[in-house]
Amino acid sequence: MKPEQEVQAQVHNGHRRRMLESFLRTGLAGFSDVEALEFLLSYSIPRQDVNPLAHRLLEEFGGLHRIFELPASQLSRVPGVGSRTAALIRLVAELWVRGEESRSRSKRYLRSTEELGKYLCTLAEGTREERAWLLSLDASCRVLECRELCRGAVNAVNLPFRKLVEAALLANASSVVLAHNHTNGNLLPSLSDISYTRDAARALALVDVILADHFIIGERRYLSLRAGGMLEPK
Repeated sequence: MKPEQEVQAQVHNGHRRRMLESFLRTGLAGFSDVEALEFLLSYSIPRQDVNPLAHRLLEEFGGLHRIFELPASQLSRVPGVGSRTAALIRLVAELWVRGEESRSRSKRYLRSTEELGKYLCTLAEGTREERAWLLSLDASCRVLECRELCRGAVNAVNLPFRKLVEAALLANASSVVLAHNHTNGNLLPSLSDISYTRDAARALALVDVILADHFIIGERRYLSLRAGGMLEPK
């Protein structure tokens, strides 16, 4: 390699190293669209200045979003874009789509008493002490969060209403479902269970959150206070 070529190679390698270090520190936050595309192209074209190619792609297709929408056959017709580069661009685009599909599949919607009960029963499996949970849902009954709130009896001492309200607000919930387990296998609610539930519903209503139900959970069994007509005040 000629001396001037060695100097250019060193400058080029230093530039790529700085881009990598910057990306590892802050992601793409400090990159322009050209620099972001240049960084990606460097992985399929390792020994060449790809900045001009990044400019050419953006100018020809009008933006990053258009580049990632193109088929590999069209990308590979651009001078400087070979099959490996076209494949890399398509790989990034399709991985993003697959990731979003995976995210969508992972969203759980619980719209019926049966669905809620089955979901909540999994929380109590193997537990030997009473626990309480708050299941937060959005307006479409999608699960936002399921948080364990306390261990021990579910009452105003061990589970103050302030704790319920704070958890619901932090999850940005439209509605919540309270649940606790009975370790003795008896799913019948006590009078204090019913009284606490009705008071909790009133406390949550003050911040526009609906207490949709309160479940008592046993070993693979559950009881819904709403289904039993015990949630609404008499």
